[in-house]
Amino acid sequence: MMQKHAVGNKAVAALLAVGLAVSMGACGGNGAQGQPSGTGSASAVGESRMSKATAAFFDSKTEIPAEQAFGTKSVWFDKGSGVDIDDESTVDYIYVFDGKGSVTAYQTGYYPSTDNGEVTTTYGDLLGLSEDELIQLAKDRDKDCFDNARENYLSTSAKFFADKAEQDTSKAEEITKKGEEFQKTLSMTEYEEPAAKPFYLKANSSEEMLSFQIRRFNEQYADYYLKDSSNAGTFETVNKDLELKPIDAVQLDGMCLQGYSRIVTSVGLNNKGFTGMEQ
Repeated sequence: MMQKHAVGNKAVAALLAVGLAVSMGACGGNGAQGQPSGTGSASAVGESRMSKATAAFFDSKTEIPAEQAFGTKSVWFDKGSGVDIDDESTVDYIYVFDGKGSVTAYQTGYYPSTDNGEVTTTYGDLLGLSEDELIQLAKDRDKDCFDNARENYLSTSAKFFADKAEQDTSKAEEITKKGEEFQKTLSMTEYEEPAAKPFYLKANSSEEMLSFQIRRFNEQYADYYLKDSSNAGTFETVNKDLELKPIDAVQLDGMCLQGYSRIVTSVGLNNKGFTGMEQ
């Protein structure tokens, strides 16, 4: 049975965030990789920011358990599943942990089915940024994702209502009116910054997980609106579960990343590494 633990203030006791410069030497950690596969020379973006160190949030000579890692005020990056990291790898979410048991998830990648409005963030975009700059980038990209998703959905939802009206001619006028109302409502919807949500560490006999809720654009909004469903809304909230399998450090030119199989953070040269939950 999966056990679930909230992480509160007592877990914060451990590490304070540090603004330690990350050099091009090998990172610390369990079997750290000096030059992992796919990591070549710095991109033009990375080179232009090398004059300023990327913020580092951990630099411990002992391994850091998950409770302590996520109980520390820090910024983490969604690694994706089975993806090797280099400076061109994409970061679809940035997670800001407040050190008090909550996390704010910012969407930094948006890939529409149409050819318009894609939002892409790479690790190269993070090089040389301070903690405040990382958070500001996350906020800016989250708003970009919303703005572009709304514009795309104005177009696709218009077709949705038109198709529905054509399919059900007996209710065509009603559906068309509903579609016009929807378009007006959606076009007037303004961006709202995501709120901090509590996170939990869960464990069973085979795996450990970091769990919390994220908000994303509701791609079923028009369908729910047409049906007068209680689920109608611009956003939907979904659960996010990230496996806590520690991984080796990855050295980019100007930034050292370490953490778990699905989520990593920027660390200092001497960081020993991370472990799962304390037993």
